[in-house]
Amino acid sequence: MNTLVAALVAAAAPQLNSDGIVQWGVKNIIPIILLFVGIGIIASARKGQMSQNALTVTNILLGCIVIAGAALFYGFADNIASFVFQS
Repeated sequence: MNTLVAALVAAAAPQLNSDGIVQWGVKNIIPIILLFVGIGIIASARKGQMSQNALTVTNILLGCIVIAGAALFYGFADNIASFVFQS
């Protein structure tokens, strides 16, 4: 009886599709964040702080590279694992 109830509850549970949420965030939130970062860099460039701006831009680029690398490994983890651990 308990397994029947558990199966009915599992079948009635809502399914959450997060693909649309992720796509919306990539499309809308990330450009706004980059806009504020760019405005901050331009504002500090007007004050003559070019060395700090260069450091900020370098850190942003390194962060983007790390995120892209993580996404690459996440997307191709099965292929990379089968390539490295060939039997």
